[in-house]
Amino acid sequence: MRASTSYILQYFRAPQQGKRSQRFNHPSPWNEKVLGILKKREEDKQEKQKAVERFYALLKALMDELFEHAQKSRHVKMPKNVSFGLIYDQRDNILFTGSDSKTGKKMYLYNVRVIGKMFEEKREQMLADQTTQTLFSWIADVCSIYISPFVYEYVVNVQHRGEGTAERTTRQIVRSFLDKLTSEPELKYVLDTIRDDSQKKEGEEKADQK
Repeated sequence: MRASTSYILQYFRAPQQGKRSQRFNHPSPWNEKVLGILKKREEDKQEKQKAVERFYALLKALMDELFEHAQKSRHVKMPKNVSFGLIYDQRDNILFTGSDSKTGKKMYLYNVRVIGKMFEEKREQMLADQTTQTLFSWIADVCSIYISPFVYEYVVNVQHRGEGTAERTTRQIVRSFLDKLTSEPELKYVLDTIRDDSQKKEGEEKADQK
């Protein structure tokens, strides 16, 4: 029968008097195996936390750079005196709006849970893909989610043009942003956020060898 985590932790507390403490004080293959499992679980937990932090960093960097890029476009008017951010919410809404209680600014908050679900749906395809095509397809979808409400507001409600025009304009803005993302050195940090520490170290070692 598999020992539960609570039992394992209880078993490895400070040694008690008697045979049980003697058995604990003398290392055995079973003790070493359990300690190895606990260490692995802790490492996995830390790695998952790092992955979550990298995911949030990527989404935030994409948001900041895309909106800065969009401000220079004549096809959309980004709202001023507002704040943008990320939120984790169990509802299926992709975008929430409200007001900051301290500043009174209008807030646009994008639901990380929904965006993360989109990522999970493409994970296997990304792993099987020998290129970055699937990854950039997902990034394009995220950027479209970010920018489309403001394109729609400007193209449809201000310019009084059709929804089809708004969709084409969104694709145009996203495409030009992705071109910039992959070609301009100052945006290299955005994609670097999803590289794990081992990849970064490997890249640094290769750079040192040149």
